[in-house]
Amino acid sequence: MMLGGLFGGSLIPAQNIQDPFASQRMILQRNAEYVLRVRVGSDTQHLETIDVNYERTPIKIDTPNFKGYITVRVFGFNGLMSDPCHPPPAQADYFANGFSRKALYSIQVVGRFQRENLTANDIMFGNYFDQRLPLPPFSGLFEWFMKRMDRTLVLDMKSDTPSATSPLLATVQKLSYWNGDLHGSEQTNVPEVNNMILRELHPIDGAFDSDGRVAEYFPIKDTLNKDSKKRRRYFEKSSHRQHWKIKPTDMYAMDFYSPFVDVNHQCVRMPNSVVEPMPFFDGDQPLRYECRTRDGRHTFFVVQFELIPASRTRQLRPRHNRPRREYRDSGYEREILDPPPPYSEEA
Repeated sequence: MMLGGLFGGSLIPAQNIQDPFASQRMILQRNAEYVLRVRVGSDTQHLETIDVNYERTPIKIDTPNFKGYITVRVFGFNGLMSDPCHPPPAQADYFANGFSRKALYSIQVVGRFQRENLTANDIMFGNYFDQRLPLPPFSGLFEWFMKRMDRTLVLDMKSDTPSATSPLLATVQKLSYWNGDLHGSEQTNVPEVNNMILRELHPIDGAFDSDGRVAEYFPIKDTLNKDSKKRRRYFEKSSHRQHWKIKPTDMYAMDFYSPFVDVNHQCVRMPNSVVEPMPFFDGDQPLRYECRTRDGRHTFFVVQFELIPASRTRQLRPRHNRPRREYRDSGYEREILDPPPPYSEEA
């Protein structure tokens, strides 16, 4: 659950009950002031902008820790792309057939963990922050409640570098596993969702569903399991996690998503139709997901949602009736936005 659950309750500062539209105005103001950018990499020092909702251009990671592909989808995405010549897709096939009711964004990872002697108890996934968070009163009580809801949740919210993590195999919504030497049957009509990954890896039959999304396909006690809730309950026990060995020859396909966190509009959408501004996510504080070893010594991959001030982007001419923006991180930015040192070729 991690901060996807924390975003939806007592950690959100109370709004003025005399002004029920204050939250909506705050959200609209933030949407006007910031543009979303998503970057992915092997660690925080090696991040690159990913083309959100583009199924044919996942980011490839190849390090001694992890080798595989990462795909990010955001419902209604209208943020920054790696190449401003290509506007965001008008509609992502991943969210078709009503799937947007289950997922407002998705972090999908397909690949191998290449370090030796790992177990399911060693690999953690969740939110990491670089600075202390302004927690409201009684947040400790809500943290206690969240730990009751997610028994694998590890919270460290009051430190100078807060985090909220869970064992990876116990927290992702969908998980498939197979031996990397095995391949599935050839597909004549490959769906658009995960088109490149399905063509490149030829995963075993059952690892992905007919629409191309990651399916639940994971063995528990030598019995094939297709129930994600059963798998997540199974890995609540540390003894089960320690027993499951992560081998460099094994392939994992994982999909982590949330029906509540709307990163595109920087808000939280609760089941009771209440919409609140997203806390701990602004121009100074990105929303970062990291997959690390429990001791923090090794990082496998990072996905970071960032809010770029709209003043530091420029609107380009629409292409195919789709809006485009460009981040002004070139000489144009230094010359126009920051005139005091004058721009030069060496700058």
